Amino acid sequence: MEFHGKVREIVPYDHRRHTGGYGFIQSEDNQSIFFLLSWANYQPVQVGDLVEFETEYDENQRLHANPVARDESKLVKNLKQCLEQGGYKSSRKKLPVPGVTAINTNMTAAYEALNAMQNKFGIDNDVQPASMLSTINEWISLTVELSNKFEDETTLQSMLIKRNILPKRKQLEELQNLQVMIRKMNYEQRGRYYGVRGEQIVQAKLEQHHLQYIKNPTLPEFDTNGNVVGATEIDFIVISMFGIHVLEVKNYGANKNQDQRLTISKDGQWNRIGATQENVTNQNDLHIAAVEGVLFDAPELKKINPVKLLATPVFVIPNENVEIVNHSAEYVVRTGLLYDTLVQDVRRARQAVLEKAEIEKVMTVLKSALEENREFQYFLPNSEFLTDAYELKRRYNIAQYIYDQRESIYQ
Repeated sequence: MEFHGKVREIVPYDHRRHTGGYGFIQSEDNQSIFFLLSWANYQPVQVGDLVEFETEYDENQRLHANPVARDESKLVKNLKQCLEQGGYKSSRKKLPVPGVTAINTNMTAAYEALNAMQNKFGIDNDVQPASMLSTINEWISLTVELSNKFEDETTLQSMLIKRNILPKRKQLEELQNLQVMIRKMNYEQRGRYYGVRGEQIVQAKLEQHHLQYIKNPTLPEFDTNGNVVGATEIDFIVISMFGIHVLEVKNYGANKNQDQRLTISKDGQWNRIGATQENVTNQNDLHIAAVEGVLFDAPELKKINPVKLLATPVFVIPNENVEIVNHSAEYVVRTGLLYDTLVQDVRRARQAVLEKAEIEKVMTVLKSALEENREFQYFLPNSEFLTDAYELKRRYNIAQYIYDQRESIYQ
């Protein structure tokens, strides 16, 4: 005859002292019955298990129990009652893992797509839109942590996995891989946000002084033999009577909580506190080479003195939060000094670098050389990302409720 009860206590076997290896089951009629772990028909036996057990007497007429199997039927019944009391239901659909897709698109389109999803998230949850990725990343962390807690409740864990409330092992791996992608997207998105904001500040300054410019052009990149080997994206090319200037906007320190000191060495190395060393000078040198490569090869500009077509690099820091220490010969200025930097040579010589007709010709040549909407690979949330994230959070809430109520489920 089989009885039902709950494992109340286990004393593991101590190999050094040769003691332990037994436990006690609390029966339905409230008896505490001794059993040997080695006699159990299933392993591992854990405290809190609801079990079916048989009984027998030893030679001294002491009652012993023998756990035959977990009493899952009672556990299932208790679990269903608990879900009903909490207003929850299990799901036949597998637990969703929000998806990220590699998409070939241009930077503007990538920024707008992610920004639109963030705005929807902000409206749905009454939070700042920019918190979307970090919030969903936190939801995943909570789900993974809770799943690990259930490692001590193996029977209940198995039941919740079957009911698609907790993730399976493969889904846990997918969620952890997703966190890596989310952190990457979050980093890139913050960079795009502050980068776009910085460019907007610089653009307003250029328009204030009625300067002609090309924003975010993508020009062909040449090797040492003059062959096109790729493309390079530039923040701004300013073409005016003051000459041709290539602007690289670095919105370092845009987050006011991150005061930084920017030091540029004589050889062009950029060093920031809390950041790896960068050679931004080399980056803009590629931009200069791309611009001059287009201009020097243009038949329409052969009558213009090549010296006039030389491009001048200017680095713009569009905020006041960074202390700039510049030991190089490069122009590194804040937005307020940008115009003075562009015009200083002309003011000194009192002679325009480019005439009006030359400005128009240069603009035409550069615009014709543009690789319109050049696409790069971006990792972006797929169309079901938000829906799946919300469902993942809902099932986490169910699992957390079950974990909090587990004592009543085991009774």
